Amino acid sequence: MTRLRPACFISTGSVLIDLPLHVGRFPAPGGAVTGVSSGPMVGGGYTVVSAVARQGTFAALAATLGTGPNSAQVRESMRVDGIELLVEELVGDIGTCTTLIEPSGRRTYVTTEGVEAEPQREDLERLDLMRGDWVHATGYDLVHPSSRAVLVDWLLALPPGVSLVVDLGPVQPDIPDEVLLPLLRRTSLLTGNHLEMTRLAARMGAIEEIREACPDALLVWRTGGSGCVLWPVGQDRAEVPGFARDVVDTTGAGDTHTGVLVVGLMDGLDPVAAAYRANAAAALAVARVGPARAPRREEIDALLRQG
Repeated sequence: MTRLRPACFISTGSVLIDLPLHVGRFPAPGGAVTGVSSGPMVGGGYTVVSAVARQGTFAALAATLGTGPNSAQVRESMRVDGIELLVEELVGDIGTCTTLIEPSGRRTYVTTEGVEAEPQREDLERLDLMRGDWVHATGYDLVHPSSRAVLVDWLLALPPGVSLVVDLGPVQPDIPDEVLLPLLRRTSLLTGNHLEMTRLAARMGAIEEIREACPDALLVWRTGGSGCVLWPVGQDRAEVPGFARDVVDTTGAGDTHTGVLVVGLMDGLDPVAAAYRANAAAALAVARVGPARAPRREEIDALLRQG
């Protein structure tokens, strides 16, 4: 069968509007603090798909948007980044995530729910998936009852040749075994930060049990400024060094890393080379404020030339 389009990265991760507030301290119960706002930003599942699009790779969103102003802000970002929306909108609007950011970097989140929690099965079943495509899913959507009820069966039924990348995130402990274990068996790339993967290993009993649960997956431990650790199928674990940069905001760095890593694999790079590019992208992202600040391909190339 002749391919009618290039390979595509498709994210099912729900999109929110981030409302970051920098505060001097977290308020005591009943107290008050003054926060400094950098304004509303498109975040949530948008960060990873924008990271892919900024590499010049075909990227699309299969997450529900609404008819309100929050969704309009997302659509404007999609227009700028060249991202296609693959599903129908619903009447209503997507939610927000207000983040209190303390000087230490500790974050406290308050999230409101909107139509992003209501993926439509018929929309997903209409997607024309092809060999070479990558589908992205997040733990947040696997925890929420309404989105989990739709997404899990669809993800498990992805056609052969379509790769699945899963980022379980900090909510991994809340994903039931009957959901988690079948998804891990279908996963092509499992990624998480060091704490998240350590907690998953504790849940499974040992790091080796993660490998057994994901027989066909590239495993990725993101280790911040140190880079990442890879465990490809049938190979030993390998450390891939990171890049030293002043950290301004770590929001979205993990999603940036994931998006650029997948692009490298889609480009035919071996996992180590793809991860090295992803480490460079994450280093550039943390030097900027906001969740969706992934660098473009040429910016990563310039950093790699510096060595």
